[in-house]
Amino acid sequence: MPKLRTKPEQRVDSAIEELEALASANRGVTVVRSGPDQVKITVGRQGWPAKVVARDAVSLREAQMLVETEARGSKIIVANQLSAEAKDFLALRNDDLTNYWWSWLDRRGELALNHPKASGIIHFENSAMSHRPSLPGGWRLAAPRSDGPIRGRAGISYAAALLLHPAAPPSIRAIARDAQMSHGAVGEASKLLRESGLVLPSGEPQIPELFWALAAVWSPTRITPVATLPTPENANHLRAELDHLDNPGWCLGGDESAVAWGAPLFSAASRPWIWVPQEGDARRTERALKPTTWDDCAAVVAVPPTAMVCSTRLFAPTPVPLPFLPTAHPLFLALELAQDPARGHEILDQWHPAQHEIQRVW
Repeated sequence: MPKLRTKPEQRVDSAIEELEALASANRGVTVVRSGPDQVKITVGRQGWPAKVVARDAVSLREAQMLVETEARGSKIIVANQLSAEAKDFLALRNDDLTNYWWSWLDRRGELALNHPKASGIIHFENSAMSHRPSLPGGWRLAAPRSDGPIRGRAGISYAAALLLHPAAPPSIRAIARDAQMSHGAVGEASKLLRESGLVLPSGEPQIPELFWALAAVWSPTRITPVATLPTPENANHLRAELDHLDNPGWCLGGDESAVAWGAPLFSAASRPWIWVPQEGDARRTERALKPTTWDDCAAVVAVPPTAMVCSTRLFAPTPVPLPFLPTAHPLFLALELAQDPARGHEILDQWHPAQHEIQRVW
């Protein structure tokens, strides 16, 4: 399987897009791109240049390393979360500096802009990032957790891999390869799940407890409503990998896909949900299909919390709205249904996939 990693420059591109959009929703604040990894931040009448540093999560140790290794000049860290200790450290560091400062965007709900002549903190709702439209079905953007048994992408990937193969759990090395992560990160995730009792001493998952623990942290990392539906032609142009299901590529989620695998939904009139492998794929797809509002969208483009969603694709036994696209594995369709607090449990209680290769783990 080809490697599937989000390139550093793609992560920075996404971070800058978020900063610009979030600032645009707050009067008196602007963020404008000024280079490949540079922005100009303006608060009131005071403006300053800053380098954008994109990370998944920032602990105290990571913050200390950044301060030690980054060259002089103001920085703004964009991360799914910064620990309280990391923020305190950076704030103290700012007090000692005269010609450069540290700012940050914690996607859980805080934008801190720090400069000797213009500082401030903006708080916002993390479920919609304040500048984003509210998400359908109660979805929130994923953020790595610092507590609980399933932490970050490694924990999600490890749990998903066990649930995909509950009777024959894959090795840590195999999971790391499929998830495109380091062996060490997946090993730590394995240790946490074993200690929590969600993985048995044999290495098999505790069912259904592991499924529901994974459902509790299951969310896309990026989600965008688009105005037009894809066609086979533009899907191929955008490298959807329709002819090579062993490679990471596009797949359908949503209610219609679950119905195609036998889920007992009486009404499945939702918009097509298209999972794409990574941030770069999402941006290309959004440009081609035109971002729009939730009220006017024809489909939804989303990046999953683990690469496995886009590398375990299957063609459904019955038709789906976009029949040229495979669907996500029924495990991932079940995790989507579990996000619905009103009907998710009831539907999953009654869903028993008929295909012998699909294991019911919920």
